Amino acid sequence: MPEESNGHADGASRLDRIEAAMELFIADHEEFRNEHKNLLRSQVLMQDHLEKLAKAQTTTEERLNALIAVVDDLVRRRS
Repeated sequence: MPEESNGHADGASRLDRIEAAMELFIADHEEFRNEHKNLLRSQVLMQDHLEKLAKAQTTTEERLNALIAVVDDLVRRRS
């Protein structure tokens, strides 16, 4: 049975063109999956860093408030 060229001058059969298109779709999908996986990993790492920053900010605020209280107490004693 002759392969159907479907009017294409390059002589590639219809099945060959479909297979080539599918290979491109598969390659693009694999690349997308890898990029999506990297994005998810980055989001998890970013969230972890944000939580650490929030804890550090809370600690800094607590220490600053304690320092303000000490300085305020010293100033009031001298007045």
